[in-house]
Amino acid sequence: MTSRISAAPSTSPIWFRALVWLAPLALIVTAWIPEDGAGRPLPLGGSVFLTLLGVGLAALFAQVPRRLSYTLTDTGLRVGRFSSTFEWPYRDLRVRRTGGALGLKVGGVGLPGYHTGNYTFTGPEYRNVQAIASNTHGGVIVERSGTPYYLTPADPDAFARALAARGVPVLD
Repeated sequence: MTSRISAAPSTSPIWFRALVWLAPLALIVTAWIPEDGAGRPLPLGGSVFLTLLGVGLAALFAQVPRRLSYTLTDTGLRVGRFSSTFEWPYRDLRVRRTGGALGLKVGGVGLPGYHTGNYTFTGPEYRNVQAIASNTHGGVIVERSGTPYYLTPADPDAFARALAARGVPVLD
């Protein structure tokens, strides 16, 4: 039986969301603002290109968080992110509740509602984690082959119980 687990809603600060959305907006607006004394800022083709680039970035930024998903299948935990979907067999996993949070991004993607890649970790259990998360706090650690992955299901306790019911060891 397949059971989809919803990711926690994003709680990114307003300044971070504004900063992220400023990039596509700046591309669109600056493509059409003339310089002092000039009739056009760019040739028409350049303005259209920058506008399309800005619209494309905005569409990408809106789509990326929607691709984050966690699904419990009969054979393993299926994790979906923007670039791919993969399934980890339950026999390879261990789960741990944590009070820690993601720290600095070492490499990867950090958008409102979507954090993937290598991050430092503020909890006592680990120094670094691989994130596949919608938030920087309030998640669980799923270890696979000794690598800690930080996931943020909407209900972390129910997620850990569901994994435990499928034979995944729960770490203290």
